[in-house]
Formats: sequence, structure tokens, C-alpha cells
Amino acid sequence: MAKFTEADYLEGKKTGLSQKQMALQHGVCEAYVSKVKKRCEGQVAAATPPVIQTEVLTRQYDALSKLSLLADKAAALAELCEKALGGDWQAKGRLEQLVGRKGNGLQAYVAILAEMRKQLELDNTIKRTKFDIERCMRFQEETLTAIQEESPEMAQRIVRRLTAADATLSALDFGLKSSD
Repeated sequence: MAKFTEADYLEGKKTGLSQKQMALQHGVCEAYVSKVKKRCEGQVAAATPPVIQTEVLTRQYDALSKLSLLADKAAALAELCEKALGGDWQAKGRLEQLVGRKGNGLQAYVAILAEMRKQLELDNTIKRTKFDIERCMRFQEETLTAIQEESPEMAQRIVRRLTAADATLSALDFGLKSSD
């Protein structure tokens, strides 16, 4: 059986050959070409540096769950205010306990609605940021794959530089290690 290497696979992919065509051209079975393909993809995945830290995404998920709890509480308070303003005596009594006898239930209701609006804005910002980070990660992966196909040596140099830069940034403390 002829020797079929990662370089042969990348060259074939660059010229647009299918796995079957590569196998015929190099005198190997299609399964072996598939095995080399998986090995190439694994090397690209393993070489991809974690330039964008996954802890950012984790913190966003934590923030979303906390935001959800706050939204639930605000919604419950808004419902209480609506009932009180609608004439429900039990709700009026409970609202009076929360804002005091001289407190204004309508002002409390308006403040709660403003808080809910701010929460929606924050939720939108978090989701947009998460989407942008995921899009950057996909772009980075596609870019490194394309570079790996064109020049494996260049891809390795780029990965080393990105990894070194990431290690330097990770060593700095920007006060982002914990959001609690």
C-alpha cells in the first residue's frame, strides 16, 4: 500500500479532489483517506488556541440565570402592583408593607417597569455579545483550517504566536476572573 500523508490529503483538498479521487490517485483505500482527513482535522482542532476564553461564555450564562431570577422577582412585584392598583385589598396591604404607609404604589410600579426594561436591554446585550464571541470563534477555526490546508508550517507558526499572546493576556489580571 502506498504511503498517503497529511500533506497529500491537504494538497488533494486544495486542488478540489474528493476522498475517492485521492484514494485512486495514491493507490490507497477510501477509508484510509478518511482516517488521514480525521487526523488532519484533529490536529487543527488541537492546535486551535483558546484565544477567546470560554470563561467569558460561562460568566454570561451565569449572568443570564441571575438576570432571569431578577426578572421573575420584578414580574411578581409588577403583578402585585397591578392587583393593588386594580383594587385588590390583599395586594394593597402587601404593597403597603413593602413601600410603607406613606409610600406611593404607583411610583413603585413605574420603578419596577423601568427595572424590567433595563433587564431586557441587558439581556439583549449579553445575548448579542455571546453571539459575537461564538461568531469570532467560528471565524478563527475556519481561518486556521484554511491556513492549515494551504501551509501547515505557517499554521503552526501562527498557532504558536496566538498561544503565546493568549498566555501573556491570561497572565494579566484585568479584574475579570470572577463576576461574583
